Amino acid sequence: MSKIVVCLIVLGSAAGCAARQPAHAVRSAPNVHVTGLSHDELEAFIEKARATSERARPVTERARTVETSDPALVSALQLLGTQPTAVNHRAVAAHYVRHGVLDVAHEHFSAAVAIDPKDGASWDGLARIWRDWGFPHLALPDAYRAVYFAPTSASVHNTLGTVLQSLGRRPEARAQFEQALALDVTAAYALSNLCYGWRLDGNAAKAADACKEALRLQPGLESARNNLALAYVAAGDLSAALETLAASSDKARAAYNEGLLHLARREYGDALKAFDVARAARPQYRAAETMARQVRAQLHEESEQ
Repeated sequence: MSKIVVCLIVLGSAAGCAARQPAHAVRSAPNVHVTGLSHDELEAFIEKARATSERARPVTERARTVETSDPALVSALQLLGTQPTAVNHRAVAAHYVRHGVLDVAHEHFSAAVAIDPKDGASWDGLARIWRDWGFPHLALPDAYRAVYFAPTSASVHNTLGTVLQSLGRRPEARAQFEQALALDVTAAYALSNLCYGWRLDGNAAKAADACKEALRLQPGLESARNNLALAYVAAGDLSAALETLAASSDKARAAYNEGLLHLARREYGDALKAFDVARAARPQYRAAETMARQVRAQLHEESEQ
């Protein structure tokens, strides 16, 4: 019997296999094949990516679109044209990040640190882009630079933590999340990442406590809700996990995540129902459509055996 082949299952992600994923949320489901490059191929690819990053990347069609449709970006670009400072490059980069145009954002963050090598916020922006592109090894030097130049920023400590966690250096990552919380006790995002880290360490109780506190501070933080659901799953409480997801304000995402949980448990019928609910709530939900198609194929194959 063939198995459902998925590039990567990420709880809460609406992206496809080639899209970027938040480092704190990556988790492969049981019995799912994750295909990729060999170690040597990956090293070669990273080196090629490093070299490519030194050259200007072409402006994408999406960049051209947002440059004419977003008044805030238009204003930021106009200001940059008259005052090409590090601060203004960083402001422009932030707008491109908001639109998901990371290649152009990378150019502007790079321009910012070229003007001001002590711009911790821009080093942090570069680290996040490399992380979100799936290259935490390339993100690590920039993340350390960000912490060095902005040691009192909770956000940059959190970024370094996510990079370290992606590299499997979980105790070091946890120390960075705790430092972020020491600097900002309201940093719910750091609590959510701490929750995920405890989950990876197999401590479901501490994971749940951290996520509950994150949701108390920021009830709409979906990453914390997803991580709490994973903590409940780890503790063997599927009912609590499903209830946690159902409380989300994003009903399509909640249904999709419910489908992933059922899929991880090989409950294909329940998974299909959940993916169909997600598609009904959001007709253009490609991830849910893809998963529903794969589950249907699996059920069809099982019915013929």
